[in-house]
Amino acid sequence: MKSLFTIICWLGIFAIGAQLRLDDLATRPFHADEATGAKITSIRLEQGSYAFDPIHYHGPTLSQLGALSARTAGETKWSELTKQPLRLVPAVTGCLLVLLPLMGRKRFGDTPMLLAALALATSPILVYYSRMYIHEILLAFFGVLALFQLAARKCWWPTGIWIGLMFATKETFAISMIAWSGAGVATYLIARDRPDLKTALTTIWKPLLIVGGLALLVSMFFYTNYFTRWSGAVDAFRTYFIYDTVDDHDKPFTYYLTLLISPQHSGGLWWFETTIAIAAFAAVIGSFTSRSMSRASRSSIHFLTFAAIFHLLIYSLISYKTPWLMLLPWAHVCLLAGFAVTMVPTDRPRITGLVAAVIALAMVPQWILSRYATGRYASDDRNPYAYVPTAGDIESIDEWLGSIASASPATPLQPIAVIGTEYWPLPWYLRKHPQVGVWSEAPESLERLPVVFALVDLTDTLATTHVPIPRGLRTDTPMIVWIRNDFWDASIAVDEP
Repeated sequence: MKSLFTIICWLGIFAIGAQLRLDDLATRPFHADEATGAKITSIRLEQGSYAFDPIHYHGPTLSQLGALSARTAGETKWSELTKQPLRLVPAVTGCLLVLLPLMGRKRFGDTPMLLAALALATSPILVYYSRMYIHEILLAFFGVLALFQLAARKCWWPTGIWIGLMFATKETFAISMIAWSGAGVATYLIARDRPDLKTALTTIWKPLLIVGGLALLVSMFFYTNYFTRWSGAVDAFRTYFIYDTVDDHDKPFTYYLTLLISPQHSGGLWWFETTIAIAAFAAVIGSFTSRSMSRASRSSIHFLTFAAIFHLLIYSLISYKTPWLMLLPWAHVCLLAGFAVTMVPTDRPRITGLVAAVIALAMVPQWILSRYATGRYASDDRNPYAYVPTAGDIESIDEWLGSIASASPATPLQPIAVIGTEYWPLPWYLRKHPQVGVWSEAPESLERLPVVFALVDLTDTLATTHVPIPRGLRTDTPMIVWIRNDFWDASIAVDEP
């Protein structure tokens, strides 16, 4: 009966995590970063190869998996791509992340790993970005997988594969390597029965070489497009020196602490993940006060604590900040939260069960917030996770252009112009139109074009030849669609009774 109950708990937690990640996956408008990722994926689909851009974009695993998912759905070019197959990649990855604590149940026990899985399943930030076609949930998954693989000890060498996939996913894996290295040293220094330094170094140097070699081999396999484009191997390291970050993302040092721990009132809701932080803090206290806690649990708590702190410190010191950079660091905190029950003596199972039930119930508000974050507030800047969201009315832009074109069937609604710089995700919504030109400034003879999407003021240029129609792009970016007079007059005539 105990085993059956445990199985039901694991299945229930996975079902919660899967429902939060897969429900209405294609409803939310495409984010600008999703659209650029989709464009890279379409190039891989159409050209059958991949070339890493070390200046502007991240690693190849996302586009590789996205291309596989798109092909499975029968989508093979830019104009055919849809949101569902692309977003299935992070969504499925997020579901698998929830199951990773299964790898630790024999070493740490079912109860702490079930609570860790529940924290991963319901965390609003992890849920929200498991539904977005960007790299970070892949990085979090491979990172947590590497940690559990390392904790297995008897089969530690695949850790190199997962670290290699982290590298192939995003260059910020280097921050995790620094944080984990510092956490390993700090955990060693505070250990009660640590071996002498020489013995410790003798024990770990060979495994480190094997892990490092595997990580390099796996990452280069992807960066070089399966060892066919060797410039990718150089670019994988050049990116640390030449990567060009986007402006307007500078945040204060306390941004991440405020985002995740300090409750924020917005849109009539209190947004917070304080429950996980409190449970994680209880686990840390227990690691120093509990006499019955196993050595494996104690050292794991210490490592995860230092790793989370070092991750947070490094990311907070960097002025460029976005919410999704916290996915892997916050996954550490979710794992720590599960260990909160290990502070209870092992000979008191009823108290352990009661503590576990209290922690589980305390995570119910997280499930509620995750539903709001991915539902009503999915593309609303009152949602702290909806970072620079796309305006909802852009979803109807293609249908709207189609209605205008149908009013003048003898004259093509082409070419379409986009004037400005920060225009993503607009190309995604215009992908079915073959003639779309993009200019940072207005070119000559712009007044001849039937449709102009403007992110700059074109009143002096188009006021006499076009009709301006305000449309949403992103919450921080106004946009005017200029429709040439003949098309606008024809569409108005069709609409008149």
